[in-house]
Amino acid sequence: MALIPDEKRDAVLADIRAGQKARNQIARDHGVSAASVTGIAKRAGITDAFDRSMTEKATRVKVIDAKAARIQLSLDLLDDAQRFRKRAWEPYQVVVSTPQRTEIVDVDLPPLQEARAAYNAVGICVDKSLRLEQHDADTGGVNAVDDWLRGMLGETG
Repeated sequence: MALIPDEKRDAVLADIRAGQKARNQIARDHGVSAASVTGIAKRAGITDAFDRSMTEKATRVKVIDAKAARIQLSLDLLDDAQRFRKRAWEPYQVVVSTPQRTEIVDVDLPPLQEARAAYNAVGICVDKSLRLEQHDADTGGVNAVDDWLRGMLGETG
């Protein structure tokens, strides 16, 4: 095992005390192992140098923010579906071209192709909205994040 020179050890300790970098970044910056950084912190009596409780909280906030964004998107998709459905039943203007002239004709309903396209859009909007709701109803993703965080923090169960 190679000894770390005092100057390098002091520089590592200064970075640990500054609290601005992660353990692995300090190790890379000084060309030492992450275990060496942890050992230097422990020998200096710094036991909470790499506390990740703030990371855990920040991750939970991001998960909550993402869920809120998905809920809003789901609602927006349902609004879009309503607009497409309404469009399938509104009066429509058709451009009719003949050799003599082009004319715009008002009809009570859109042509079948346009109505079908509107209902395809309705179906897509509803399906995607339901998929977003299903995603948030599935707690497997949240549990996976919790497990990942516990693993990062070295916690069990």
